[in-house]
Amino acid sequence: GKRTILPMSKEPFLVPENIYIVATMNTADRSIALLDAALRRRFGFIELMPDYSLLEGSVFEGLPLGKWLKELNASIVESIGTDGRNLQIGHSYFMEKEKAIISNAKFKVIIKEDIIPLLEEYCYGDYVLMSKILGEGIIDIKNQLTRKELFDSSDISDLVTALLAPYPLIREDIEIDEDDEDEEEDLASNDKGNSEDSVEGNEDIQVGDK
Repeated sequence: GKRTILPMSKEPFLVPENIYIVATMNTADRSIALLDAALRRRFGFIELMPDYSLLEGSVFEGLPLGKWLKELNASIVESIGTDGRNLQIGHSYFMEKEKAIISNAKFKVIIKEDIIPLLEEYCYGDYVLMSKILGEGIIDIKNQLTRKELFDSSDISDLVTALLAPYPLIREDIEIDEDDEDEEEDLASNDKGNSEDSVEGNEDIQVGDK
């Protein structure tokens, strides 16, 4: 590496040739625009956009997570304007230990505590704009608030319906496990058999009584 003298301490400084410095930077923060330009002149940049493929297979009550996030980000870009591209929501919000989340409870918490507050900041409290992005099923424009009752129940079906309202075409059919169907049919068959046995038993008793 190349040696240099630090301007304040006047001590020698050396970065070995086998050392690579990797850092991340949030380009959505326009307050550091001048610093951003200065850094871009001195370092190589690799843009990291949301990777929806990492969320494939994660479906919540018919809501395909990757497809929904893609539609949400498209709505952000369209609604917010110039900075919208840099304000897209990353896939990492919905990942845990390098895997897409599958817990209904976790999904509900992320929407409530991460996504909605983030969009409130993006929209500067403009609930009309928020409803354009999230839909009126989530945002109450008249009272200027989020419909918190959607998050009160452990059942997320109403929340999912509200989230999918602006993008109904991406809803996926909920698959029923074939083993569950067979089990239900067996139970129904057993119940029918027990009922017929009971009727026959009652007839035998009545004949005996006569």
